[in-house]
Amino acid sequence: MKIRLEHQYIGAAIMQIAEHDQFTAINYIDVNGRKINNAFFINNHCVIFCKYATEHNINGEYVFTFNKDHIEQIEDIKEQKSVEVYICLVCISASEICCLSKNQYDQLINNRRKSKGNDEEKYNILVTAPSGRSLSAYVNAAGKKMEYAGNPIKISRNSFPDIIFK
Repeated sequence: MKIRLEHQYIGAAIMQIAEHDQFTAINYIDVNGRKINNAFFINNHCVIFCKYATEHNINGEYVFTFNKDHIEQIEDIKEQKSVEVYICLVCISASEICCLSKNQYDQLINNRRKSKGNDEEKYNILVTAPSGRSLSAYVNAAGKKMEYAGNPIKISRNSFPDIIFK
């Protein structure tokens, strides 16, 4: 099988999980008869859904786009597996992983929906990794750059992978 960039970049999260003392198993996820390439069942108690961004933009933001398929996959995983779901956002050039709980992810999406006033075809979750400080995950207000919709979520740089084993 040919190695795709996705394998390499998502592999960063998988390696950190596999090296954790509490790690025992990883399996692919099948939802509605369809394999989800970037989601994994960990230790039969949680699921991680991974996305990556190689570089930050001019504003220092790593942009993670969630289209309708991604949103539906995450919802289907939560409904069918009845386990905790985490969204792992791999920031390649910062060498950091911003891990959001499903509740934090929902909060960001809902902040954007509230700002826009309706659903959108896709949502961009933005992550910044300022040197020496916590990671920050947020969404922009509708029609405005550099203005948050809701409050940013601060994520400790060393919370991953421990957070998924709690």
